[in-house]
Amino acid sequence: MNEEQPSLIKRLHNNPNAQKVLLILTIIYILSPFDIASEAVFGPIIGYLDDFGIVLAEIVQFLVYMKNKKAAFEKKVQDTAINNEKQKTNNEENK
Repeated sequence: MNEEQPSLIKRLHNNPNAQKVLLILTIIYILSPFDIASEAVFGPIIGYLDDFGIVLAEIVQFLVYMKNKKAAFEKKVQDTAINNEKQKTNNEENK
């Protein structure tokens, strides 16, 4: 069985510690006076677009993480149910 190793991005998507770090970095960036597009230079509307983009990216990232986590949980539940059914069948055959 030769399974392909998931890419770094996929491993980070599924890593809860990486999600925590991304959330902390997002909060630091939003609260930081340093921006990619400064509100003082570009005005309040354009200046806040970078902040909005970062928050939006973090929300999307979190939703992808939760989707992957839910899919893994559902697969685990399904596999457990299948294994329990096989074990029940085997026990009935052995009687």
